[in-house]
Amino acid sequence: MNKKNFIDVAVEMPLNKAFTYKVPETLSSHVDIGKRVLVPFGKKIITGFCTGFREKPDVKDVKDIIDILDEEPIFDEKRLKLFQWMAYYYFAPLGEVLGLTCPAGTGIKSHRHLFANNTASASCGIDLSRLDRDILDVIVKKTGTPLSALLKLFKGRGVYNAVSRLKGAGLIREELKIKGMIGERLEIFASISELNLKSQNPSPKSQIALPPIQAKVIAYLSENGETALKILRKKLGNIGHTVKRLEQRGLVSLMSKKIPRDPMEDISPQTISHNPTHEQEKAINAIFQGLNDKTFSPFLLYGVTGSGKTLVYLKAVEQTVKLGRQAIFLVPEISLTSWPAKYLAAMFPGRVAVLHSGLSDGERFDEWRRIKGGKANVIIGARSALFAPLKTPGLIIIDEEHEPSYKQEEGVRYNARDLSLMMGKMFNLTVVLGSATPSIETFYNAKNGKISPLHLTKRVENRPMPEIELVDMKRMQIPKKKQTMNPNFQIQNPESETPTGGIISERLKGLMKRNLSLGQQTILFLNRRGFSSFIICNDCGYTFQCLNCSVSLTVHRMAGLLKCHYCDMSLPIPSICPRCHGRQIKPLGLGTQQVEEETRKIFDRARVARMDRDTTRRKRAHQKILDAVDKGNVDVLVGTQMVAKGHDFPNVTLVGIVQADTSINIPDFRSSERTFQLISQAAGRAGRGTVPGEVIVQTLNPDHFCLKHAAEHNYEGFFEDELANRKELLYPPFSRIINLRFEGNKEEYVEAAAKKAKETADSLLKGLLIKDIVVLGPAPAFLSKIRGKYRWQMLLKGKSTKSLHEFATGLLKGFEEKKDRRVKLIVDVDPINTI
Repeated sequence: MNKKNFIDVAVEMPLNKAFTYKVPETLSSHVDIGKRVLVPFGKKIITGFCTGFREKPDVKDVKDIIDILDEEPIFDEKRLKLFQWMAYYYFAPLGEVLGLTCPAGTGIKSHRHLFANNTASASCGIDLSRLDRDILDVIVKKTGTPLSALLKLFKGRGVYNAVSRLKGAGLIREELKIKGMIGERLEIFASISELNLKSQNPSPKSQIALPPIQAKVIAYLSENGETALKILRKKLGNIGHTVKRLEQRGLVSLMSKKIPRDPMEDISPQTISHNPTHEQEKAINAIFQGLNDKTFSPFLLYGVTGSGKTLVYLKAVEQTVKLGRQAIFLVPEISLTSWPAKYLAAMFPGRVAVLHSGLSDGERFDEWRRIKGGKANVIIGARSALFAPLKTPGLIIIDEEHEPSYKQEEGVRYNARDLSLMMGKMFNLTVVLGSATPSIETFYNAKNGKISPLHLTKRVENRPMPEIELVDMKRMQIPKKKQTMNPNFQIQNPESETPTGGIISERLKGLMKRNLSLGQQTILFLNRRGFSSFIICNDCGYTFQCLNCSVSLTVHRMAGLLKCHYCDMSLPIPSICPRCHGRQIKPLGLGTQQVEEETRKIFDRARVARMDRDTTRRKRAHQKILDAVDKGNVDVLVGTQMVAKGHDFPNVTLVGIVQADTSINIPDFRSSERTFQLISQAAGRAGRGTVPGEVIVQTLNPDHFCLKHAAEHNYEGFFEDELANRKELLYPPFSRIINLRFEGNKEEYVEAAAKKAKETADSLLKGLLIKDIVVLGPAPAFLSKIRGKYRWQMLLKGKSTKSLHEFATGLLKGFEEKKDRRVKLIVDVDPINTI
């Protein structure tokens, strides 16, 4: 019997098992591990992944696969083992893990569509319920009504049963319509027609006879040859009708061509001309040795901000390509892809690909296909770029490895940094983790010999580190003025929650004024967008809360809205308190919008830009802002953490950290670490050119150890203090953590499920010989309600990864047996936050 008669298929659904399908004889020679297959699944047709073969199935009535979607496998058996490890380690369905290997829009799914039969027209005499009649009317009016549209229109109420009744009565029928993959982009080109060319091209005399706009098009095409219509529009304006008229006259030919979408078309290549320093040379040689040995070689490139880590990265990529291998370059934010892209585009023209969620589905598909076809040596992107279909990987770079954005917070909750190290171990790759402020776990591993440290202690050209000054905002307190609100919510003298009576301290104002007079640039950093944190009624103390989440709504004054930053709920800014009907409504707290407005008031001639999630929603908006700063068209850049990392602006000589305390008091064991990292990274934007930099850190807690160490650029001092705290409380790196989060629409159901899980955990602990497992909770999460879901959580801690996983596996098995389907359990291994 042909061993390829039956295959195991993992489908992209939350199911922890593979399914067996039969392979028709016509397809048996094409099927292989790593290829996608089209399979029937219940009443649907979906895409799955072939993960193995079997001679005979374990079940009866095995269905046939419908088709094979790939000529070549997307992954081989070696990489499949990595994905199987991911599924095991992160408690994730294998199909969902494999789904990460393909960009959005490359799968095929079927959708249920409903059609009216001929008998529907004679249904007047049939006794139907009101719902059945309403649904039938919709189906009769619209040919091929999607079932999903009916569910949305009738809000799900009894739609399935109604459809079943209508089908049983013979009034409607159901068909599956398959939604296919993304197609190739077609672009229309114009050129002088062959007939026109044979008739001596348009002579000056014949051009005179043409209307002026037609003559312009003919002249442009005669000079430049075949040209895309979008280019003609840019050069000559709206010429669509003109080109059609010329085609009708036989003077111009139009044709469609397949043109790859290019996300790098706006990138201007740039070269680095300076030679490596002695410290850079040592780091480069060490990485070269790892690449040449073709063994697993993990490095921590620990270099102060401005020390030239970029040059080390570029040299490592260059050597990788010379050795005939491919490199992945990860950055923590989409907005940071442009800086390595411009350097690498100069080094490898046409051989660099970009992959991240900020691209359109078509762009991601075209880039993915280029990579799969071996047309790219270097892949740049955020965490998802790690799944690029490379054939000969040799190097992975994780810049700013400490960043929490490398952790996926939905679906498969992997950490790209940790997964990179596992890939390196399994595939014998060189892995370079880079940071000026490494994560505690990474630096601990470097101290203990698991990762080789490469230290850059000085800035390029021995430029000094910026001077950091802590400004105690408590000592700058001024009397508050009584604030009133008019019905149009015109905020007068807005105050922050700090007792300062102002947003920008006199010290920071003075330095900003000096900077403006010298033509130098300033960055103001605040890790909170919006105008203010919330608004409150001065008469009764009422605060405006999100209806779906246990958080206050944030004021976005330019949009005239209160918004929730978790579920996007919004409502108009009120002028009257809904509780007491008073008008004394007051904004409290700070946001980047308010800092921007205050800056414009104080420095009315300054060119001010803001960079946060609100101003970068449009495609490539972040790149336009960064380009404006780079060209010197911005004097003051206000922003969230988007402005705090990775950027190199030589003319930025001053950084103001408006409110350093935003993250210190978050109830998470990493709050001090994050605060230190954010302040150090933001401060590192100053003084990267020839002029020394200055940093003002405004705080209410100037004696906090993480702020003191940040002001002294003393990472190792911070590391030692933080490590002592972690050891005492048994937090990473002295333990591993799994966070179990329970979510549901009713709080009582969520609480009951969490407590049942605790009972299961207690019974497991009694029967275990292992003594290093600690169970904390269950308790309501710090954010106890998000997007309408109530949240409880329970934390599992253990010194041994293996023991912790075994314990969690037993706990999950016990929970499944008592499962309440009204409650969802989310398993987060190595959580990056616990709120």
